[in-house]
Amino acid sequence: MEWARRLAWWATAAGLVAAAIGVVVLFAYALSEVLADPSLSLIDGYWIGRLPWTAVGIDLVVIGSTVAVVFGTLTAWIADGALRRLVSLLALAVAAFWWFIATLPFAGGAYCPSCPPPGPDPLTYAYSLPDSTLLFLVLPAAIAGAAALSERRPRRAASPGPAVG
Repeated sequence: MEWARRLAWWATAAGLVAAAIGVVVLFAYALSEVLADPSLSLIDGYWIGRLPWTAVGIDLVVIGSTVAVVFGTLTAWIADGALRRLVSLLALAVAAFWWFIATLPFAGGAYCPSCPPPGPDPLTYAYSLPDSTLLFLVLPAAIAGAAALSERRPRRAASPGPAVG
């Protein structure tokens, strides 16, 4: 069981690192747009969304956060501790809600009678609604990762009190 805990721990850490790299890529790209045109804000730089860096950053954030929340919950369940399990399970439920919403068909677009309806696209959802992605996927991944990567405190042995007598 120790090898499973160690594997889940490393997968959680890798997911958190991938999500962090994705956020850094998105920030660096938005910053480069602002430096190229000082009249833009960082938000404007994000919405320009040039390929391939925006897609790379979004992919890393979504995949890394998903890996972190799934394996973070698994690590917390293997490591034991009721509070750790509860916190990681709630984080997993919030991330599962994000995935449920992200896989719903995307409304909008022009009418096309001969085109098939668009399928679910979680990566487009993540790009189009970055605030909900941060709140419902990245934050739960960070919480599950913290629950998984935190060290368990050893319990103190009950010491016998002074001898009475």
